[in-house]
Amino acid sequence: MLLTPLFVETSLNNRLGQLVQLGVYHLQHQGRDYVFVAAPTQQASSFVGKNSEPFAFQLRERLALDARRMELIEVRETAEAIQLFRWRFEWVGNSPLSARSEEITSPGLRATLLALINVEQEAAVANG
Repeated sequence: MLLTPLFVETSLNNRLGQLVQLGVYHLQHQGRDYVFVAAPTQQASSFVGKNSEPFAFQLRERLALDARRMELIEVRETAEAIQLFRWRFEWVGNSPLSARSEEITSPGLRATLLALINVEQEAAVANG
């Protein structure tokens, strides 16, 4: 499940209130708080999507982040490639609503984000 040792296995509640495990890595970069999440490999690709709002709420609370600076990036690792998805929310107070995601396909942004999580092989491929 964990791409690099930087990801910490973290217990969160899913939308049904069940305790689940998620790989989480948080860092600050250029004035933003990047929170990378990776689901266990046995989970469906929709695991984060179905739980994105409760996960975003819990991670923002746990890491004491400002919602305006928080970037939630889902990392999906398959045998073929690593996919990155940016999750966006409309924050009402402390509650994330209207979750939507978009795959990050820009080579420059992908390379930057992959470098932040130390996926050097993928970053080198994206750059070159």
